[in-house]
Amino acid sequence: MHRTSLGAAMGRLSFCILAASIPLAGCGAAEGSSALAATEITCSRCTVLKGGTVFDGSRAARATVVIEGDRVRQVVLGDVALGGVEAGGGEVVDVAGKTVLPGLIDLHVHSLSVAGPQGYYDEELHLEDHTKAMLRAGVTSYLDLGSSQRVIFEQRARIDAGELLAPQLFAAGPLLTPTGGHPCYHGSPPGDFCLFIDAPDEVAAAFEALLPRAPDFIKIVLESGGSRPLPRLSRPSVAAIAEAAAAAGVRVIAHATQAVDIEAALDAGVTLFAHVPDQERLSPELARRMAAAGAVVVPTLAVTDGLYRLALGALTELDDPALADDVPAGVIAALRDPALVAELRTARFQGAARAWRDHASANLLTCYQAGVAIAAGSDAGNPGVFHGLALRREIALLAEAGVPPIEALAAATRAAADVLGRADLGRLEEGAVADVLVVDGDPLADLRALERVSRVYKAGVLLDREALALPRGTSLAREPSAGAGPGETCLAAAECAPARSCSPAQVCAAICSDAADCAPGSACLFDGASATGGSCVEGDGCDLFAQDCENGAACVFWGNGSTSCWFAGAGSDGEPCDASFACAPGSVCDAASSTCSDLCDPRGERGEPCPAGERCVDQAAIAGLPVGVCG
Repeated sequence: MHRTSLGAAMGRLSFCILAASIPLAGCGAAEGSSALAATEITCSRCTVLKGGTVFDGSRAARATVVIEGDRVRQVVLGDVALGGVEAGGGEVVDVAGKTVLPGLIDLHVHSLSVAGPQGYYDEELHLEDHTKAMLRAGVTSYLDLGSSQRVIFEQRARIDAGELLAPQLFAAGPLLTPTGGHPCYHGSPPGDFCLFIDAPDEVAAAFEALLPRAPDFIKIVLESGGSRPLPRLSRPSVAAIAEAAAAAGVRVIAHATQAVDIEAALDAGVTLFAHVPDQERLSPELARRMAAAGAVVVPTLAVTDGLYRLALGALTELDDPALADDVPAGVIAALRDPALVAELRTARFQGAARAWRDHASANLLTCYQAGVAIAAGSDAGNPGVFHGLALRREIALLAEAGVPPIEALAAATRAAADVLGRADLGRLEEGAVADVLVVDGDPLADLRALERVSRVYKAGVLLDREALALPRGTSLAREPSAGAGPGETCLAAAECAPARSCSPAQVCAAICSDAADCAPGSACLFDGASATGGSCVEGDGCDLFAQDCENGAACVFWGNGSTSCWFAGAGSDGEPCDASFACAPGSVCDAASSTCSDLCDPRGERGEPCPAGERCVDQAAIAGLPVGVCG
């Protein structure tokens, strides 16, 4: 019996990979003409995937993949006859007509964002739904580039501890941006989503707050705002961030939308980009500078493509009933709601979306032709950019823009793993983590084959994709989490101890039905997604008359002596509230009339008097504070 040793098999694989003039697909075709009928794979409890094409993260060939435990044990080139395979107590899977790939890696995900129309708000935390959709699509690792740090680092800790079935999660946590910058625009409370940097001397404090969370990357925002000018990180601030990150051993990734953003990052030694610019065309000279610096671009073409197709009413996925298996029903309904997408359907927005899409596609090709490395990320969570599903779209868009299909696949496997610094991900080779995707057909001939998922293995374990469909309601928790106390992070109501509710801020708090159930300074707030009803949420103590909130947010009262910084609108006394019932700082929204009323002091000691003809209506009984509204 002829035996193919691991060393010989890997040696032949290496020959095909290293011979740049001879594609591995060609090597596989030659070997496939005469099956290695007597190859023997003796491995107790292994899984053997035989009879198909294997894309190892770089090249493709006829080959057999052997999985042992959570690792790839070996890849044997050529056809292996069924009678020549001995898998001990394991399983031999015939994957004829299929392609075996490394699990896909998405380098740009917003885990908590729901992919609905701009301005759409969903009270539910869809983190588990999004996780299921990624697993079903064969996304076995991903990088979160902007979510509540309280939630995302808790999610990562649970995954690392083996408590959750989920893709491997890498997370940046909060974004570093100037006050009023993208995405925490002037008037929004930063929460734990943004850290503001307005001068280099503020970098040390920001890192002191962030580094204990052990972020996998530091994300900085370089964004001019286009037609809506925004504050920008200064170049000295970018340099200070890059220096602090290097000292901490954490890589910086830059959100960039224009050429000047790329230049500022390169000047500071930042070479990893979360987008390809979409506001203008990049020059070949700048692209060559990027290539010379070893830059890597994660283009996120799916974002501008999704906005463009949504604007034109061409988001055809919405017509597929199967979409409900991966996307929450409320999000699908919102994307179908004419009122919620009306602004996107205007001629002005359609023209802007077309320009963004065209710029991004052209700039990707400019970068690719200059030799800039490309890795894949979808920016899932943006309008119409669905978790898991969007990475397939991203790979197809890379190919449409001019990247060869085999390199587009590599961008979502080996190249993405290299960005993460993980040589054991994104490839099928000895010792790699056995994250494996099996699809019907040949994605190198037709990238739509990625939609025809046959099997997904996560760390060697075959997933039940049907059970993970959203209507099935399967939990990803291997063991239920329960008993969390006050102030502890919760990802679902059931995780909190008795008499505790998971508040809208994702912390366990006392259950309430009205303000009397809460301690003074805490308001009883209701979250429509919570099974336990209201939660006692402690205010931050902002001053209603000084309006001392950071970032231009509005200080409002919630009742029971509680005040908190909240989103600010534009309207003041007598003017309409905005769509989220927000008013300018110093005013509050009357939900019944949807108009703003100025705050006033019924004692006449603080603040401005009401306009002529109005009186100060005392609200102390509601607010629990000496405050009124003009009316």
